[in-house]
Amino acid sequence: MATTVNHTRDHILISAQALLRETGSAGLRVADLARRAHVGVPTIYYHFASREQVIAQARLRVYREMSRPMATYLEEMSAALDRGDPEAFRAGLVGDVATAWEAGVLDAEAGVMSLLLDIWADGATRQEFRALVGQRFERWVEMIERAQHRGWVAPGSHVATGVAVFWAASVGAAVVPEASDWGVTATSVAELCGHLLGVTSRGAPPYSSAAAAAGDRDATAPHPAPAT
Repeated sequence: MATTVNHTRDHILISAQALLRETGSAGLRVADLARRAHVGVPTIYYHFASREQVIAQARLRVYREMSRPMATYLEEMSAALDRGDPEAFRAGLVGDVATAWEAGVLDAEAGVMSLLLDIWADGATRQEFRALVGQRFERWVEMIERAQHRGWVAPGSHVATGVAVFWAASVGAAVVPEASDWGVTATSVAELCGHLLGVTSRGAPPYSSAAAAAGDRDATAPHPAPAT
């Protein structure tokens, strides 16, 4: 029974995603969604508390899909830390930030600004989103701090602040006027992130031998399980 309920709910959300691409959130009508999903209107309200919640949950699915490449980069950063490969770590960091920036400059309906507004319209979905983002933020900070212990990130860098600034930048990308005319690209933003955090560039030595020694210990020390 639970499997059937979850299947119906997922089917409604997939249909909502398709309809949102056509109409946007302002134009989505529950009756139209019911026809698209081949279910009755009462079925939709059985699974969702309101029209706003249907839209918010559909947008949350989009966010999860958008985040998959960034989650892959995080895993690459973790693997680079485990094997002591600073170049691969930097490549993962640049890839993650560049992907986030690109998500921020998508068109108005698919972009991150519209997505966040729709998610924020439903309280339950907003809390679910905040928990999801909080887990990823903690994982990012953990990665950078481990790199700092290895000597790959400048000592004294306030890691959480750096991560927060560049996460905010990915949203700000949607409102930067004609960023490409100023030479602002996903790659240039990602490279700046690495530079300001003090991530060592290709072939550069660690910031200190003490930090490098700490990095050797870091490679064998237990770490919290990855957030899912």
